[in-house]
Amino acid sequence: MTPPSKKPLSARPRRARPPLGLPSHEQELSDFFVRMAGILGVPRSVAQIYALLYGAEHPLDFDQVQARLKMSKGSVSQGLKFLRDHEMILSVKAKGARRERWQPTPSLAASLVNLIRSQVLPALQHSTPVLQRVLEGAEVTRSSPEVIERLSRLKRWNTRALELFPLMLPPPKGS
Repeated sequence: MTPPSKKPLSARPRRARPPLGLPSHEQELSDFFVRMAGILGVPRSVAQIYALLYGAEHPLDFDQVQARLKMSKGSVSQGLKFLRDHEMILSVKAKGARRERWQPTPSLAASLVNLIRSQVLPALQHSTPVLQRVLEGAEVTRSSPEVIERLSRLKRWNTRALELFPLMLPPPKGS
């Protein structure tokens, strides 16, 4: 087995992606949000939409998002729905305009907290019984003490993360 690269993620060569046709600073912002979203398991298209809205001077409508990012209507629709459902964007309607426009919520921190609360915590909660079954299975099949210890540490880490996350995050709205 080859050891993992010792280079930091930023120094590793990136897979070539087709450019979005954005100015370089907007492309860099998109790349930043795509990397951060990848850590949380958020789809690339969602991160690209958020980056576009985050860097926009004015709220953008559906067609503007689609044209700027060269995305399918389905991807834009799903991305906007995800961002809206996770309270990361706001709908803005101009007087007399029929089109809905979108802008990021004022607080990036609040958006990240909502995302962690909706993505990371459920994954940790789902993992609790799974890790217990994995550990029990390893014990039943008489896995080596080293493997049992590694699995036990993983289970403890998951339990501690579940205990600490609520303490690190501000309480949900309305609590």
